[in-house]
Amino acid sequence: MNLWSLRLSLPVQTWLPLGLATLAPLALAAVMLLLSRRQTRGIALVLAIRSAVLLGFGFASLATVATVAVVRTGLNELRQRRLADVRSLGQTIEKSPLGAAGGEALLQLGLIRAKDPSVRFAAIGVDNCRASCLISESEDEFDSAELRTALIAAWPTNANNAYTISIGGRTYLLVASSLRPSSTGRPTTVVGGFDATYIAEQAAQTAWIVVCLSYVLLLFVGWSSWRQLRNTLATRIHAITMQLRLGIADESVATLHKDGHELRELADSVSNYIRQTLAQQRSNEDRYRRLIELAPDAVLICSDAGVRFANPAAIALAGVQRRLDLIGLKIDQFLDLENGDPTLSASDTGLRPARWRRINGELLYVEVAEVEYVDSGVVIRQYVVRDVTRRRAREAALAHRAEHDGLTGLVNRARFQARLGELLSPHLAPVDPSDTREAAVLFIDLDDFKPINDKYGHAAGDAVLVSVAARLREATRGTDLVARLGGDEFAVLIEVREANEVLTVAKRILRSLRQPIRFENNLLLVRASVGIANAARSRPAEGAPVVHGDNAAAELLRAADAAMYVAKASGGDRYAHSGKLSESPDEDPDVNFHAVA
Repeated sequence: MNLWSLRLSLPVQTWLPLGLATLAPLALAAVMLLLSRRQTRGIALVLAIRSAVLLGFGFASLATVATVAVVRTGLNELRQRRLADVRSLGQTIEKSPLGAAGGEALLQLGLIRAKDPSVRFAAIGVDNCRASCLISESEDEFDSAELRTALIAAWPTNANNAYTISIGGRTYLLVASSLRPSSTGRPTTVVGGFDATYIAEQAAQTAWIVVCLSYVLLLFVGWSSWRQLRNTLATRIHAITMQLRLGIADESVATLHKDGHELRELADSVSNYIRQTLAQQRSNEDRYRRLIELAPDAVLICSDAGVRFANPAAIALAGVQRRLDLIGLKIDQFLDLENGDPTLSASDTGLRPARWRRINGELLYVEVAEVEYVDSGVVIRQYVVRDVTRRRAREAALAHRAEHDGLTGLVNRARFQARLGELLSPHLAPVDPSDTREAAVLFIDLDDFKPINDKYGHAAGDAVLVSVAARLREATRGTDLVARLGGDEFAVLIEVREANEVLTVAKRILRSLRQPIRFENNLLLVRASVGIANAARSRPAEGAPVVHGDNAAAELLRAADAAMYVAKASGGDRYAHSGKLSESPDEDPDVNFHAVA
């Protein structure tokens, strides 16, 4: 049988000493706290209280284990002695003709009680005494209803284990023996109840003995700890604590020289540590200050009252002569974060773009890192500001160079095609079907440009290209995109809103390019052939394949190029549009067109 599988139902007098043993360390700790003085409360007192509490709980655990062990051992011995009698009773009942349900079974229960006075009651139960239950007990000692209720609640479910119940303040051990299953198949068990009160009384005596010993030892330990704490330990540790609190590095106080060289050495070590820490802190502060003073980035420490510190780089960035000219000024007088809030909390900060306005009004572009903390109840913000004005200018120049022609300043082929692709993207097309806006491309190629380049040199050719670019800007509208595609080829992108806009722009371009270009003392004449191609900006029908904007842009540019070759093949100085050609450069192109085969 497993000793620790017993169900214990002990009387109050057994659990009372166990409860007192548990309260002992708490009572000791409360007494020590009440007796301690405020100036001696510290690490020493905490250690003494913890030691007393741990020791007290150890004694309480010992008392509990000893009590439970006595009870379990006694119950186990009692069960082993009475198990044979209960099994014999079960076998006798099994051999009776009527079995567990007959009157002979009840007679056998009464006989075993008569033979053995230690059997206080006996019972036969079917299905844990719920389906059927025969009980033989002394009417003077038990209340039948109370006994039946207690048996049903604590009926043994395993005949190999022992169970206890408590009735009227007395403890009874239940010893069970299983019978053969009845015809109904329900489990039948015979149970004998033996008086185990004397075992509980022995356990209570054991518990009281252990508790008394524990209290004696606790009082001795508490008295010893209090005496050492009150006389020497608290004073010494208090002195060391004061050194740590005040950050001083005095020599060991006189009380430490009287007794206890270990604590004297500890105090000396603490003093040396404090001295070294203070020296290291001053050294670190000096190095940090030198680092801040020499930093190329501006460092400012500010509060709500204004700037409290600024390094030389911050003074130069603000455009003032002295640090005092900057102290006290509001940081938002200079710093304008691009998100519009110069006082964001540290969680929202990082390296952020911002604008910096110098004292003379000059605007610079900067990057800012911000750290926020609280010092003595005052919110402090530390800013690191880096001037990136030149870097932004270089980035802007590189971006402009990547998208523009270096000679004429017009956009290049890549940027022109990208813009055309964006304009022809299906998701940018008008949603309203009645909106018939189009995108038109004018492909312009100069006539007789190569002879000018060969005769007058590349400088003359460059001058012609620059002049042509300027005239194209003048001949087009501000919303039109003019590009140099390469060599003497140019292009104009027009977002058409009215039917005659494209032709009007083409005529202005041809008329502008007919004017001679002066280079040094020479008048240079150039003409141009213009090819026009249109593309409607509309969304594809439902279910129709979607043409990507880049593909549509390439197709439109090729169509304009092909139209330009038609105009050039017809003598130049004219334009071809949608398969139609202007009759002659002197005639109105709006009047005479003929189809080009």
